[in-house]
Amino acid sequence: MEIFGLEHILFMSILVVLMGLSIFLIVKFVPKNKLFIPIKITAFIGLVLIIIYRIVVANSRSATFIDFLPDTFCSMMGFILPIVVLIFKPNSKIFQYAIFAGMIGGLLTFVYPDFFIYFDNIFNIHPFTGYLYHALMLYMFLLSIISKYFVPTFKNWCSLPIGLAFMVVVGIYGNSVLNQSNNMFLNEPLLTGTIFTWYNVGILFLILYTLIIQIYEMLTLKPNEWSVVKFWKILVNKFNKKKQSSKNQEKDENNQVSKTEN
Repeated sequence: MEIFGLEHILFMSILVVLMGLSIFLIVKFVPKNKLFIPIKITAFIGLVLIIIYRIVVANSRSATFIDFLPDTFCSMMGFILPIVVLIFKPNSKIFQYAIFAGMIGGLLTFVYPDFFIYFDNIFNIHPFTGYLYHALMLYMFLLSIISKYFVPTFKNWCSLPIGLAFMVVVGIYGNSVLNQSNNMFLNEPLLTGTIFTWYNVGILFLILYTLIIQIYEMLTLKPNEWSVVKFWKILVNKFNKKKQSSKNQEKDENNQVSKTEN
């Protein structure tokens, strides 16, 4: 099956329409205090899909438990994101990490599902479940953001780099202890023959992550409430205090010299 072939473009288009329509209906008709219901239902469906997908993957290999365990960024987030959405509150640090990490994994594969080339049609259970769970990771992010069920904040900014560091540790363990060949793409680029290594993509992702939060603040808050403006004011205040402190110290020293001369 060809990436950006007729099947891929048609399936992607159908999913985009369904996602957009459902988000519109949910935001319009579901009360804010009930938003957790469609979001958690989506998370549960995503969890079921990733379990089915990993069982299919394991059966295509040697059918061991090691084969069932996630060995890529996307499959790891396929488990982490729905579990976090089901268990944790949307204002928690782990929620912000999971929703953003799941979004980038879902978006990249939704647009460029490189595993499609190994199958004859999209309705084979392997590419079908794989593509759907990636789409749902992207959908959970969009639904949570647009409905304001989840509000990204710079206060929880550090959650993503910490979470990504944890995933690197998992990848190292998988490669060195479980003898997996390329867990978390630590040994080879995400796309063969490109510069998209895990660290290059990680840096780009952190930049994109920061920009998304800033853009969200610019769209939803007044300029004086933006985190970057508050941070700038803190820096200016610290600089002014330090400058004033230096002036006071210099003044005290001059007074002391004058007293000594007298």
